[in-house]
This record gives sequence, structure tokens and C-alpha cells, in this order.
Amino acid sequence: MLTLTLEKPGVQAPKKLQLSLNKGARFTVKVSWECEAAHQDDVDIHALEASNIGSGAKVTALESVLSTYNTKRMNPRGGVLANNPDGTFSTPSGGLSHSGDIRVQGNSETIIIDGSRLPVEANEIPLFATVHRADHGSEHEEGEEGEEEPAFADIEVCVVTISSADGQEIGSYKLSDEFGEFNVVQLGSVMLGANGWEYVPVGRGFTGTINDVLGHFS
Repeated sequence: MLTLTLEKPGVQAPKKLQLSLNKGARFTVKVSWECEAAHQDDVDIHALEASNIGSGAKVTALESVLSTYNTKRMNPRGGVLANNPDGTFSTPSGGLSHSGDIRVQGNSETIIIDGSRLPVEANEIPLFATVHRADHGSEHEEGEEGEEEPAFADIEVCVVTISSADGQEIGSYKLSDEFGEFNVVQLGSVMLGANGWEYVPVGRGFTGTINDVLGHFS
């Protein structure tokens, strides 16, 4: 039987509708630090469930702020995130979870980002690291007023790494060297794009508090 091809040259076949298969991507953010001096500087990592519709990432509720400062254990009056018995905590969606506040150097803290559990409106997860003022020993120099401003340079080794679900390191920052003069670093953001979740580095240091960070994203 004679047959003719029904496809005309130069005419592309219609594209099939496809959904991103990377919605469930997982990322791990880990911070560890060591200091030879006898002091108690504390390093923390934070993440935000933010929405970015083209005018910058924004957060509208404290429930979307994953920070030890936003837990009921650390901040009984203002914190909204409940701590589990083992100290871990998470956002209500479960999309962001924290291993718990560790103040003893030589240990580490981690944040897990689970794209499959994030709220629909959350398409950007900004990541931050902070170091806050604590009791210092005599081995660090003091400021003019006898009080020392917190800075990552106070810590001999402070490293943050960001890894993908398969364990591949996709971001690394040695805060004690690269951002020594600062006490807050915007590491980058995990963002949901056309091809799924991906990590976009920023690497910007400044001096402030976690509330200064929230002021920028609210």
C-alpha cells in the first residue's frame, strides 16, 4: 500500500508538557568551627522560606524563618518554632529542618532543605551564617572600650559547606579567612527555576544581626 509521510520539512513536533522532576531535591548546609582561644563565640546558620516574584526574595511570617533565635527554647517570648526533645527544629512545612543549636566547638550544625516539602509559594531559600558576641578569653585583643565586636576572624577555622542530595559539594566558604571582618555572611540561595532546584552562590559579608537580615527580606 502506498503511504505518504505526513510530516512537513521544518515543522517541529509539538512539545509535550513536562513538570520538573527535581522538586524533591535535597540540600545540606553544614557549619563547623574550631578556635584555640578560650572563649565561647557561637556560630549559627539560618535559612528562610522566601517567595521571589521578581522583586527580590521576601518573607512575610516568622514561621518561615529557620533560626535558633526563632525557637521557643532560645526565645520563649518571641520564638515560634518548637524544639523537639533532641533539640532539632523545623519550619511548619518540614521543608527546612535544623539539627539543633550546638555551642561547643569541634561539633557541627546542619540544615536540611527538602524541596518536596516546601510551601508552594516558597521558590527561594536564602542562607546565612552569623557569629554572635559571647564571653571571650584574654587571648583575643580587645577594642577601645574593652569590649570586642564579634567577627569570624575571632575563630581560627570556621567552614560552611553546601552539598546536594548525592553528597556533592556545591559550595564552600571558609568564613574565618574570606569574611573575617564580618559577623554575618549571606552564603547564597537555593532557588527553584525551570530546571528544578539549584544553588546560587552570593558570598556577601556585612556587620549586623539576624534582625538586620530579616529587615532586608521583609
